[in-house]
Amino acid sequence: MSNSYFRHTDGGLYRFVAHARSADTTGDVVVYEHLWPFTQGLWVRDRQEFESRFSPIDAAEVENAMQGDRLAAQAAVDTAKATRRAKKAG
Repeated sequence: MSNSYFRHTDGGLYRFVAHARSADTTGDVVVYEHLWPFTQGLWVRDRQEFESRFSPIDAAEVENAMQGDRLAAQAAVDTAKATRRAKKAG
């Protein structure tokens, strides 16, 4: 398992899993695992999009965040996502 961690621009925390190639487009993708604050699970995203939206963080930051209030963290991520999408639409 990778020990590379990232924060999405909206605030969610993720662990890098692997670089891969899309079977549909043959483009480069990133496989990553959502860690906090929503349900854990694997995701795949275009590599360029991943690199533009995710910033590296250290394991201590992930561990510290996961000690916090999950519902408050979810609300903060939801608000950030809505704000980002509203700016994009307008």
